[in-house]
Amino acid sequence: MSGERLDPVVLGEAVAITKACQVFIAVGSSLQVQPAAGLAGVAADHGARLIIVNAEPTPYDERADEVVREPIGTALPKLLRRLSMASD
Repeated sequence: MSGERLDPVVLGEAVAITKACQVFIAVGSSLQVQPAAGLAGVAADHGARLIIVNAEPTPYDERADEVVREPIGTALPKLLRRLSMASD
């Protein structure tokens, strides 16, 4: 819920996982509510491929490797299929 503080332990775990990920997909988020929005930048800073699926522009679009503006219900299945084939 917006405006509520995140549990610092949970946030720390999320940051650690984000630093280790190879692909970070932000889906349906404006990426403006901190600190969760900052995870996209953490992923990009640590070499993850950043993919944003959102109808509107976000502050992280320029850092993203790919920006998808299709409806989520259409874009996400195609994206996940493509990523799955690439990892085989």
